[in-house]
Amino acid sequence: MGYYYPQGSLVFAADPTGAHSNPRPVIVISDADRPYVEQEATVVCLTTQAEYSYEVTRLPDGVLEGVELRKTSYVMPWAIYTIPLSSIRDNLPSGTLTDEGIQLVADVIDQMVRP
Repeated sequence: MGYYYPQGSLVFAADPTGAHSNPRPVIVISDADRPYVEQEATVVCLTTQAEYSYEVTRLPDGVLEGVELRKTSYVMPWAIYTIPLSSIRDNLPSGTLTDEGIQLVADVIDQMVRP
């Protein structure tokens, strides 16, 4: 098996929304059992804006290991994309969510899709 980004990895990638020219932080939500794991990752985007017409959830302090975000960040559960691994910038800092952080992201996405 080749390289992949484990579930809960926080990495910087080319903006999958196309809204920003700079790489943006994303959280890998796919796991090792998904197809094409050595070529693609499913990610959810983060933002530093708290005001959207849809609810965003703050990523609390203490749920990241190995990297520190300079600004308060929020999970945008509607911004889920499958991106090529080549769009991830390995030269930028990366980290991992704690189990609590992974659970928070899962709960936020679940709340969005559950009726």
